[in-house]
Amino acid sequence: MQRVAMVAFLTAGVSMLANAQILHRRSFNLVPLFPSGQAVGDVAFDGTNLYVSTWHSGSGTQTVSLVRLGSLNTLLSTPSGDWNTFDWRVDLTQAGSSRDTRLVYYNNALYWGAGLGDSNAANTGIRRYDLSGNLDTSWSGDGNLSLSDAGASRYDTIDIDPGAGGGPTLAVGVFGSTIVRRFSLTDGSNAGNAGPIGGQTSTRDYAFAPNGDLYVRTQGRVSKATRVDDTTFNTPVDLATWSEGTLAQAFVAYIPVSQYFGHLSDLVLYNQRVSGQNKVFIIQPDGTVVGELTGSEDTGEEGYNEVAFDNTFLNASWGFADGKFYIFVVKGGTGAAAYGDRLDIYEVVPEPASMLALGTGLVSLLALRRRKR
Repeated sequence: MQRVAMVAFLTAGVSMLANAQILHRRSFNLVPLFPSGQAVGDVAFDGTNLYVSTWHSGSGTQTVSLVRLGSLNTLLSTPSGDWNTFDWRVDLTQAGSSRDTRLVYYNNALYWGAGLGDSNAANTGIRRYDLSGNLDTSWSGDGNLSLSDAGASRYDTIDIDPGAGGGPTLAVGVFGSTIVRRFSLTDGSNAGNAGPIGGQTSTRDYAFAPNGDLYVRTQGRVSKATRVDDTTFNTPVDLATWSEGTLAQAFVAYIPVSQYFGHLSDLVLYNQRVSGQNKVFIIQPDGTVVGELTGSEDTGEEGYNEVAFDNTFLNASWGFADGKFYIFVVKGGTGAAAYGDRLDIYEVVPEPASMLALGTGLVSLLALRRRKR
């Protein structure tokens, strides 16, 4: 049984100032929540509750959903297995054909991008909801930042841009464009573009560090563009590259561990849309390889048999609650088989250097150092 996802630093000469384990706490099968054809695509956490959003594999327009699963404490106190309850659910008719979904939380609001990648304004949009699932109809005039509102031909991703003195905004990424489009989090108005981000034309996902640095997921690579000022970035530097087709549903997530455990490094998570690479890859913000998550790590629950991720439709987010740091991973599937859709909860646990001596039950160990500012 695999207990931890672990890899020691592979770069010679890196000083090991601290260590951590990533422990697999729970694994839930979400298939009972959704009809065949819907698939979980993203996850968000508001400090108390977990939310997921879906995409749809069917052609034409289809039903996609935003669901509040319930509180993290409830999920952690429930044995792994089927999860078939929710607090509320919002359904929209948006583009199917495996068009993407993105979900972010900020300051008591959820921002949901649905039908991402579609060029028909009626079948895609970015909407703001309160934490009870009510559409904020005052945001962007009617609650929906449409393509015409944004002056964009399509949407591909969203994230919270902390900025560099100008305050946080909603950042919108568009495939084929090197510009980061930014909109007010409070009223949806245009907050001015940032960039261009040199060479990043096949944008699939954004992830911002707390200092405003931008991590971009494009075809077969994760790149980092350091922040110069509120609207300018340096030329991106590749952190990881591999051979990959022009596939959507590719993600990158920034995990700010050091903000809560100052002696540990932040992490960058991503997937590879390559057959058989059914895992979440983990690197540091400088590209140093840390490890991977496969979904099959032991949760420590008596009699529970963990199931490995069975495809590359993965995404991740994070949360801090009750003094503990969590990573949330979702995997989407469009069939009715068990664990086609799932949520996995991991905890980042700082450990003393003596934990390196433990071998039994460990798949790998995160040997992490504090990121230099």
